[in-house]
Amino acid sequence: MKIFFPFNRLKLMTTLGMATLFTMPFHAVKADNPSIAKHQTISADSFTPKQQKEIIAIVRQALKDDPTILEEAVVSVQNSRELKKQEEGTKRLNEQKEFLQQLQSTDGSMGNPNAKNVVVEFYDPRCPYCKKALSDLTTLLKEYNNVHVILKVVPILGETSYLQAQAITAATRQNGYVRMMNGLMKSNEEVSSMDAIKAIAKEQGLDADLLEKDMKASSITNALKSNVELLRSLAIDGTPAFVVNGSKIIPGAISHDNMVKQFQLDKK
Repeated sequence: MKIFFPFNRLKLMTTLGMATLFTMPFHAVKADNPSIAKHQTISADSFTPKQQKEIIAIVRQALKDDPTILEEAVVSVQNSRELKKQEEGTKRLNEQKEFLQQLQSTDGSMGNPNAKNVVVEFYDPRCPYCKKALSDLTTLLKEYNNVHVILKVVPILGETSYLQAQAITAATRQNGYVRMMNGLMKSNEEVSSMDAIKAIAKEQGLDADLLEKDMKASSITNALKSNVELLRSLAIDGTPAFVVNGSKIIPGAISHDNMVKQFQLDKK
C-alpha cells in the first residue's frame, strides 16, 4: 500500500528535517588520532540569510495551505508535556507513599483509622463534585469498615474556598474537622463571610471565637500551602482526587460503586 503526502506537507517535513539535521551536533574523527573525536556544532547561523528566508517562507506557506500541521504539532507538544507531568507525578507519589498514609495533625479523618486500606482525598469545600464525593463517601463508610479516609483540603477555587479551608483546618484544634467540613459543604447558602463561618461553627458545637482566632495561626496557613503544593507535585490539576494506598491516583469524581472497586473494599 502506497502512502501519499500532500506536496506542501512533504516539502515542509523535508525542509524541517534538513534544518534539524544540519543544526544537530556531530563528531568528526581526527585522521592522526582516531580515538579522539572533535565535537563540532553547526548552528542556525550556518545557513545563509537567503536560505533562512527560504525555510521560513516554506514553513509559512505550508501552514497556510494546511493548518492541521500546526494543530498536530500543538497536540504533540501537549501530549509530550502531559506524559512528562504524569511521569513526574508517579515519581513523586513513590517518594511520598509513606507520608500519604500517615494522618497529619491538620488533616481530617473518616472511617476506620486502623484499616489497611488508606485513601487520601484532596478536595475543595466549594467544589460541587467534591460535595457529591462527600455524600458517596459517607454512604460507603456506613457499608464498609476496612478503609481509612484521610482528608486534605486544598483551596484552589478562590478566596471563599480559602476562608472555608482555614475554618475546616482550624477546627482540628477542637476535634471538629469533619463536623466543620460537613457544615460548610452541606450548607444551602454560600458561606463567604466570617459571620457565616462562625454561625456554622456554633451549629456544629464548636467555639466560634476560638475558631476565628485559630484560623489566623501560621500553622494553619502552612498546612494549606503544603496541601496545595503536594497536590501539584503529584501532577493533579483539580478536585476531587484520590490516592489509594499511596500507589494509585484517581483524578476526578467517581461513583459509589467505582469507589468500592477502586478502594478494594470488602463487606463488613
